[in-house]
Amino acid sequence: MRIRLSGLLASSAGYKGMDKEIGDGTTAGELFIALGIPVSGDWVRISVNGVLRDRKHVLVDGDEVLYFPVGGGG
Repeated sequence: MRIRLSGLLASSAGYKGMDKEIGDGTTAGELFIALGIPVSGDWVRISVNGVLRDRKHVLVDGDEVLYFPVGGGG
C-alpha cells in the first residue's frame, strides 16, 4: 500500500510518502493511528485512490491513501 501525507502532516511525520503492508480488514482510521503522527485526527481527511473516504473505510492491497489536513481561513 502506498501512503502519502501532505502539508502539516508530512512536516510532523518527517516524510511525504511510504510503502507499508497492512493486515486484512484494516481501516483508514486504524492505519492513521498506526502511523503515529503527532497530530489530532479530527482535522485530517482521507482520500483512497482519489476518492474521499471516511475513517471506517476498509483498505485493500494496492490502495493509495492520502492523508491531508483540512484547510481553514478567516
